[in-house]
Amino acid sequence: MFMKAQELGCNKIALGHHMDDIIHTAMMNLFFQGSFSTMPVCLKMKKMPLTIIRPLCLEAESDLQQYALNQGYRKQVKLCPYESDSHRADMKELFGKIEAMNDEARYSVMTALGRENKLVEE
Repeated sequence: MFMKAQELGCNKIALGHHMDDIIHTAMMNLFFQGSFSTMPVCLKMKKMPLTIIRPLCLEAESDLQQYALNQGYRKQVKLCPYESDSHRADMKELFGKIEAMNDEARYSVMTALGRENKLVEE
């Protein structure tokens, strides 16, 4: 993907990670790596003239699912092998419980990541 982007003269690659992906990654890094970090929403590559952006970073997964349903989009047939049986799935379940206790939890996590400059990497 990186090589093709450069061949085409592109300077950005947009990925489809949403807010829940960013939060769940932060939780996995915190609980399993002892690091307060996540996938940045903007990352300038050091070894090539490309920037990775995540334009859906402020969208909740549930909102994107509802939009897809409203538009009649179908889920892809080939599933990621880690989609349901992984630490990411565990973090999704755990975060659901956290949100049941505090419906503003996602915004607290995103604010904390922003304050610590974990969302933009140059």
